[in-house]
Amino acid sequence: MVHLLLALLLAGPAGSGSIGTSRMILRDPQQGPTPVTDKFLIPERVPDCTTPEQVQRANEERIKGWEPDCMLPPKTNVRQPH
Repeated sequence: MVHLLLALLLAGPAGSGSIGTSRMILRDPQQGPTPVTDKFLIPERVPDCTTPEQVQRANEERIKGWEPDCMLPPKTNVRQPH
């Protein structure tokens, strides 16, 4: 009797196209937060150099190859086209 019961359970569904009662339909796994990998944050703007001491220090840092703490003002001695 047990052999007959096992044979019926292992036989599978009767119809070829139907899902049958022996298969369970499971829900999709719940998704957690998805990390953002294709974006980047724009860094905060560096403040302008306001005093001559800041300008001199920024020039010295740039000569050494460091990133200055403040942004140098644009050069004013460049000739402008007439």
